Amino acid sequence: MQTTPLISSVLTGALLLSSLLSFGGKIAQAQRAPRPVSLLTTKCVNSGFGSVNQQDLDVSIGRAVYTSRFYLGPGNRSASITCNIKPEKSSKPGFETLNLGFGMRDNDTKSPSVEVKIYLDGNQAQTRTVSPTQQASLTLDVNNASNVAIEAVCASPNQYCDRVYFFNAALERPIPPPPTKK
Repeated sequence: MQTTPLISSVLTGALLLSSLLSFGGKIAQAQRAPRPVSLLTTKCVNSGFGSVNQQDLDVSIGRAVYTSRFYLGPGNRSASITCNIKPEKSSKPGFETLNLGFGMRDNDTKSPSVEVKIYLDGNQAQTRTVSPTQQASLTLDVNNASNVAIEAVCASPNQYCDRVYFFNAALERPIPPPPTKK
């Protein structure tokens, strides 16, 4: 008599597992959004007077901890990085957006503010000014851009400006359309 409930629970479990596997297969077939790509994985060069350094470093900005991927140190002038985001001989689709997150550390309180300028193919696209303890975020449409330049300009020509830390510099490709059924 004990075997009937056991058989019943085994059959119920098998049906449940079968339906989950079937549902999971449909999820696996769905188009996934491409993962973001770090701007630093493209071909980038230092294109300014100040320092540019790729370094993973935990920093405090606005009393929150961020992991910086690189920084621009303008000193009393400017620092910049220029990246080619659309190589001529690439079979991959171009990028759609560039997401940037950056700021100045909490312990750089004596530093003047820094103006961060973003250029797409040599044309200024966005500008944000950050001061110590401040962070900023930007999203730019880079569909038609081949090159991105980020410049950090010290607000004071007579005073030393501290570094601007970039905790996000992610390029995203467009989400591909779902496959068409034949």
